[in-house]
Amino acid sequence: MAKLNQLILLEKMMGTYDEMNIKDANLTKFQGACTEKLVDEIIGRLEKMVVSKTRLSCRNVLVTNFETMTKETSWLKCKLFNDLPRAVSKVLQEKVKKMVELLNMLMLKILNVDEQYAATFFRKLKEGYGKKRITEYELWKARLPELTMDLLEAYQVQLTANMLMMGVLMYDIAPTDEELERVQLEKVQQKLRHGKVLPEWFRAECAKLRRYSHWEGECFVIDYKKLRRYMFQHFGALTQEQRIALFEYDVQLNMIHGDFERLKGEEEEEVMECATDLQMKKTIEQLEEEGTLKNLYDYTWIMSVMNQTQGLPDFNTPSSLITYLKDLHIERLPSEDSINRKQNTFTGTFPDWIFIDCDTTEAKRRINVGKRFLNIFRAA
Repeated sequence: MAKLNQLILLEKMMGTYDEMNIKDANLTKFQGACTEKLVDEIIGRLEKMVVSKTRLSCRNVLVTNFETMTKETSWLKCKLFNDLPRAVSKVLQEKVKKMVELLNMLMLKILNVDEQYAATFFRKLKEGYGKKRITEYELWKARLPELTMDLLEAYQVQLTANMLMMGVLMYDIAPTDEELERVQLEKVQQKLRHGKVLPEWFRAECAKLRRYSHWEGECFVIDYKKLRRYMFQHFGALTQEQRIALFEYDVQLNMIHGDFERLKGEEEEEVMECATDLQMKKTIEQLEEEGTLKNLYDYTWIMSVMNQTQGLPDFNTPSSLITYLKDLHIERLPSEDSINRKQNTFTGTFPDWIFIDCDTTEAKRRINVGKRFLNIFRAA
């Protein structure tokens, strides 16, 4: 269903009358009759829309200046009501009041649309705007020598500031002094590109955005359930550029959140690797100190245990193990040849190894090297 274009026509008619200096009483009566007829048409259509069981969307009636159209005073201030005969004016005024009441009822019906329908509406709308093209964020990221958490945090702030500068929340209710005080504009300024000057009204836009957002760690998260209500209410007022800016903001913000999670995962892995390496170094040093590593080829059994134990480093070749031990700054190192010679002397899975080059006592010692390694590592 299209917007109520009659509302726009009615507003223009009244505005034009205010600009004209009409002295002819008959012309004024004619203007009043035309206005009343148009108001009757609008009332008739509004009544059908209010009682209709058909779901409505924010495209139905919310024209660009509906904020004023849903207030009686914005209509009744027209000179026409003073110029018409009192009885005629009173009838027209009552009809205008009824029209405004129906407009407000319709607005409530639209704004109280169920969440699932609203979500579907905006998802489809977003898909319509979401042309497959490279975003500014992807281009920015491609130019970086290295992506870091600090750079991501700064870009997240910059992206949000750019969206607010487009005026997408300009139709929201003006913030209170208390809301303005909560805005930490100096922190925002620190994250922006050097030389970026924020206008005076930017603090107010930040205060409005706080109503629809919260922080989850480093991620700035938009509460779209709340924001959809604002968009429903002001959809007609938002320009094409503002709508696109909001949807592109959503796409890029999701990309940023994905990179936050990836970097955090990498950092956690690095921390875990460092902890594992430290644990490994202490374990081997203790094995050396207590004399468990009787021969350097005993690293063969340790290498096999690590390769068969989940959560421990694994090594495809003796060379990779030796490189790892060097990185741990282990002083006494085996040779590749010493490990290679022993790798083919046993079969089976730890601790049920079967050796073909030694007696039972030596076989038990080698298995105990593996067991002692695991016990010390896990205890550490």
